Amino acid sequence: MWLRPALFFASLSTALLGQGVVPPFQIGQVNPLPGFSGAWAPMGGVLHVHLTHLPSDPPSVFYCAVTVRLLWAPYDSDLLCGSYDVLTDTFTPNNEAAALNTTGREIGMTVHHSGLLAVFDRVNGWAWLASRPAIGQPWQVVGQIGQVYGQSVYNPALADYQGQLYLLYSIEWTPALIPRSIVMQRIDPTTAQVSGPPIEIVRAAGIYSVAHSPIPVTDPTGELIGVSHYDRDGWVTESDHYMSLDLDPSTPSVLMNDATTWTGPGGFVGGRFFDCDSFPSPHIFAIDTFWFTGGRAPVGGTMHVRMFSPPTSGPQVYVSLFAVGSAFLPAGLPIPGVPGLVGINAAGGWTSPLFVHNNANGEAQASFVIPNSPGLSGARLCAQSATLEAGIGAVRLGNTAMLIVD
Repeated sequence: MWLRPALFFASLSTALLGQGVVPPFQIGQVNPLPGFSGAWAPMGGVLHVHLTHLPSDPPSVFYCAVTVRLLWAPYDSDLLCGSYDVLTDTFTPNNEAAALNTTGREIGMTVHHSGLLAVFDRVNGWAWLASRPAIGQPWQVVGQIGQVYGQSVYNPALADYQGQLYLLYSIEWTPALIPRSIVMQRIDPTTAQVSGPPIEIVRAAGIYSVAHSPIPVTDPTGELIGVSHYDRDGWVTESDHYMSLDLDPSTPSVLMNDATTWTGPGGFVGGRFFDCDSFPSPHIFAIDTFWFTGGRAPVGGTMHVRMFSPPTSGPQVYVSLFAVGSAFLPAGLPIPGVPGLVGINAAGGWTSPLFVHNNANGEAQASFVIPNSPGLSGARLCAQSATLEAGIGAVRLGNTAMLIVD
């Protein structure tokens, strides 16, 4: 049975950490993406987009929060929510974010997977928490998020970790012990106050760069696995897209998109990532990839692994598996005729069955129970995904990641 490899966790070294060196496999870009870019040209452009799937919506429709630059006040920006159909590239706005906007600059709204909590920045005015009593209701400000380090922009997000709500945000220059990092910190959803020390989860890629704008990568229950994020140089002239999937700051992030200008906060739907390119005018572009999340679960819990392809309304049939090996390779190795790189040592490894993707959101899922044995806590498996496009027989290798037992 393919579930039996879970029993091998106990034999693995708990010192094994990382996510490997192979990033999600990129098959192309759409730049600019018409649905998010052309609609905002009369207003000055869109600066940020975040997408969250709500249970009441069809698989291809996502709740969306965007930051729109105001053409008549070019140093101001507002938040706008709506729904986005990834198959038709259609954004339908609503008025749900109206109460969050002021005459100043509101930017970077990200929505918790429940659809009931959100965070955003007011430039030079701290980060703020918003909530609403039910999906479809207007957002209201809960309050300024207190007890965080003072800076002008936080690029905040929300995610659940081990049953608790956490605020994820950037620390740009302070405190001295964790400069230029992405951290997470417990937050009370009723008071907007954080508690406990900030926990570093991503470290800047370069000596003078800054890790920023975390977009949570979660399992289907909303449990935090890692973050898609960005890293800007010290001169604030370029910002690149990275992926970090083990919440360990000592693990180097993998580069997804090496930009020549400032690219910034976006979200993703399946294998389609949305980035903002600020020059020559703000617009959204899409990066199509094949990738997977890895997995994380406690002893006795259920591990969920999500595998992604680009959403499509076409006839493609995608099926994916993930393979487990004894170690990550120090560098990705090519296989003749197969796009992507091998990033794990396959000797003595095993593979999962094939899982069929839903083309509407590009997602396939696998779940299995971790045996209720305390000795499994801290165990790690090195893994990599691969996706077959049935009918034409094309195989693309995905990224490397870990299966982690907490």
